[in-house]
Amino acid sequence: MNLKDKLTYRILNKFSSLTGKLSENTREKLTRLLSGFFYYFVPIRKKQALDNIKKAFPDKDPRWIKKQLKGAYRIVTNNFIDFLSISRSYSKMRFRIENQNILDDAINQNKGVLLITGHFGLWEKWGSWLGNNNYDIWGVIQKQANKGADIFFKEIRESYGMSHIYRKSSVSKIYDLIKNNKIIILASDQNAKKRGVIVEFFGNKTSVPKGAALFHLRTDVPLIFSVSHKEPDGTTVISFENINVESKTIEGITQDYTSKLEEKIRQYPNHYFWFHRKWSRIIENEQNNYSSSSL
Repeated sequence: MNLKDKLTYRILNKFSSLTGKLSENTREKLTRLLSGFFYYFVPIRKKQALDNIKKAFPDKDPRWIKKQLKGAYRIVTNNFIDFLSISRSYSKMRFRIENQNILDDAINQNKGVLLITGHFGLWEKWGSWLGNNNYDIWGVIQKQANKGADIFFKEIRESYGMSHIYRKSSVSKIYDLIKNNKIIILASDQNAKKRGVIVEFFGNKTSVPKGAALFHLRTDVPLIFSVSHKEPDGTTVISFENINVESKTIEGITQDYTSKLEEKIRQYPNHYFWFHRKWSRIIENEQNNYSSSSL
C-alpha cells in the first residue's frame, strides 16, 4: 500500500475503535448529528436523490419529500456508524427475524442459495446477523480504489463471517459456490444500463441486473429476497421471502424481486438509498441481450 492507502486504513481503524466503545444511545446521537451535517453541508448527489423520490412519489407534497430525503441521509449514516462499530457492538444489537424458515428450507435443498437484496435499510446489520448466526455467506462486492479502505472493509465483514467475491471476477466463482451449497448475496437494484433487463419500478421503466435470474435458470438455485428495516425502538427487523420463478423468464423473475423491493420502499421510503441514478436513459431494444455480464 502507498502512504495514502496506509493512512486511510489507520484512520478507519481508529474510528472503528472509537465508535465501538460508544453506547447505542450515543451512536444514535452521533448518527443524527452527522446525517444533518451531510444533508446541509455535503450535498453529494442530493439533487439526484430528491429527483428520484419525486419520481417515485409524484403525488406527495414537498414537505413529505424533504422528510424522506433527510431520513435517507440518516439511514446511510446509520449504516456507516454500524459498520465501523459492528465488531464491538453486535452483542448489544436487537433483532427480530421474519420467515427465517424460508432461508433454512432453501439451504436444505443443497442447491446453494442466492439471497437477493437492495440498498435498503440497515444492510450492515443485516449481513452481520447472517454471519453471526453461522450462515455461510459470500458477498459480491465492488473493489475499492483505495487499498486501505478495501482491506478495512473486507476485514470488518470477515470478522462477522462474510466472505467476498469481487464483482468483475465473480461469475465462475459463483457457480462453484452454488455447487457447494453456499449463500451468495447479490444487491440487484442499481441501474444496469444496456447490460440489464427492463422492468417496472414505481411505474417507470428501469434497467436492473439480470444475473440472479440467469443463475437460477441455469442451475435451479433457490432465489430469496431479503432486506431489513429499523423499528422506532431501534430493533432491526430482517425478513425473507421466496422469489416467484414460475415465469421461467429473466424478465418475470427480475420483475418479481424488483416489485418486492418497491413494496418495502413504499412501507419505509426513507430506508432506501435514493442516491443512485436509478432511472437514467435506457435503450429498450437492447434488453434481449441475455449475457451474464451484469450481476
